[in-house]
Amino acid sequence: MSVYFNGLILGLSLIIALGPQNIFLIRQGVQRNHALLSATICFICDMILIAASVTGLHELFIMHPTLQLWMLLAGGCFLLFYAQKTLQSVFKTMINTDEEQLEPKKRFQIILLAMGFSLLNPHAIIDSLVIIGGGSSQYPDQRLFFLMGVITSSLLWFSSLTFTARFFSEVLARNAVWKGIELVSGSLMLSIGLKLMYEGTKLVWY
Repeated sequence: MSVYFNGLILGLSLIIALGPQNIFLIRQGVQRNHALLSATICFICDMILIAASVTGLHELFIMHPTLQLWMLLAGGCFLLFYAQKTLQSVFKTMINTDEEQLEPKKRFQIILLAMGFSLLNPHAIIDSLVIIGGGSSQYPDQRLFFLMGVITSSLLWFSSLTFTARFFSEVLARNAVWKGIELVSGSLMLSIGLKLMYEGTKLVWY
């Protein structure tokens, strides 16, 4: 049982940090915009990465630097594009959260966005694969319990984050508060996107 809780604690320590994926789920919860679907897709993507962590998938990035390069560039472009859209909405003359702005997008669009925020974050993917894979190697005979603990951490975090955002949506959707959320999320995605592009160019030139 202690192995399960070790996996649970490690998983929470990796996932709680504020990043593009968590901000995406907060925004979906506040807007009540297919929040449960978004959390489910993020959870499924996390399960895939967690399962891949014990297969030594991270070694592919070491053996094939080009794969890491394309992931950095793809992740950087995705985050920069979404950061531009978010910050553009912040600096419009009139910003509101009326029904037209909060109109739910199509489910297919939400699925693509959730997959993008989950799978186009090279730092999170590589760190998770290395750290979770390394952690599971300490328990060769109880690896399944360790992985179940990590998977549970994703389920607990994504569900609690989404439902908390939905519960406080009336407060968080107020114009001033929402503008602040958008500014923080856009700035964070911009900085991470630029960092990914910079590291991608370093792989090309060095």
